[in-house]
Amino acid sequence: MLIADEGKWLRRISSGEVMGEEIALGNSYYIGGELQDVPHEDVVSDFEEIDAPVEDIEKGGEDELLIK
Repeated sequence: MLIADEGKWLRRISSGEVMGEEIALGNSYYIGGELQDVPHEDVVSDFEEIDAPVEDIEKGGEDELLIK
């Protein structure tokens, strides 16, 4: 398991795919939407930390959250 520092997300360096706060390392069969001829075995160095997006959340009605 690879877990980003607080306030950070993980991004795959080769494709720019943003993966979120944590990922389980294993075999990737698709990278950037491309089928890999041989599944790629993920390693820590395949990923970099980026600043997590900041969402502007407002309460819109009783049970509805609006994300801008």
